Amino acid sequence: MLFKQEIISAIIMALFVFMVTISSRQATGRPLTPPMYTVDEGSIEGYSGIDVIQTKSTYSKENMHVQTGILPGSDIRFSASLLQSNVHELSNNTIGDCAISIWHSFGLLCNIVAGGLLIELGLPTAPDAYYNEKTFPTELGFTTFSLHFVAAYNNHSMTLLFSGCYTFIPEPGESVFEGLSFNVTRSSTWRSLFGLNPLRKDSMLYYRRLKDDIASFSLTAVYEMFPVIPYLSFCLGDRINNNPVYGEHGLPVLYKGYNDTLFLVTALGVRYFFSEKTYIGTGLVYNVLRDYDYSLHYAVGIEASSVW
Repeated sequence: MLFKQEIISAIIMALFVFMVTISSRQATGRPLTPPMYTVDEGSIEGYSGIDVIQTKSTYSKENMHVQTGILPGSDIRFSASLLQSNVHELSNNTIGDCAISIWHSFGLLCNIVAGGLLIELGLPTAPDAYYNEKTFPTELGFTTFSLHFVAAYNNHSMTLLFSGCYTFIPEPGESVFEGLSFNVTRSSTWRSLFGLNPLRKDSMLYYRRLKDDIASFSLTAVYEMFPVIPYLSFCLGDRINNNPVYGEHGLPVLYKGYNDTLFLVTALGVRYFFSEKTYIGTGLVYNVLRDYDYSLHYAVGIEASSVW
């Protein structure tokens, strides 16, 4: 039992750097793997950050986040962003992507690996990427639904976090939940298995609807030198059909601002903890594979977070 407690303590301490949830669509200077830190019931985490993002043009992005515990091992997370078209002015702004997500920790599995699941709903608050030009390519502006499976392995001062993510992307003008039905009085509801039948055209999970979806995998290495904790991240992803999706403007709709099909991204950063519940940090994201000059080149940011 003592050995198990020591492992849990080491993982919690090493993973404290990942207190802040990262929206799956936001291209910012942060770890590319979702955090595994679970806020206790009755506690709230507040986070804010700002990034300078370089695409074909340069603009800034303010990120805000609130996370609160709802059940043992589970918490609910809200995130939002604000885009500034001029990095020297704060008057010309546009709302960016927002999201609501639920995290549940499975705890320590087989006394070796910690695991958990993040369910995230992206809200259509930003300009719609299907219909708007390339001013802010890091935003999607339509509803998305993502499932993140996250695991972590701790070895002394080094912690490795792994994540596999599947993101449902809707077709132009449709909801990501198109075809989902719970009206039990309609025969079509039963034929489509409430929208989960992959062989029915009127189903949410009809296999042809999944062609625009994104599958991605990320790895983050954290080195604990408390109160200073650096990290290095990589994220590799691809569209299921491996073909670009074009919007009304004739341009490919980018995912996270990276690439329209295969993408590879890296992030490097460091955080300084004033206490176990308060830190500041800085980070860099670099888009390794880039086919378009309006896609994300890099993003540099600063951040601060505290739990109370």
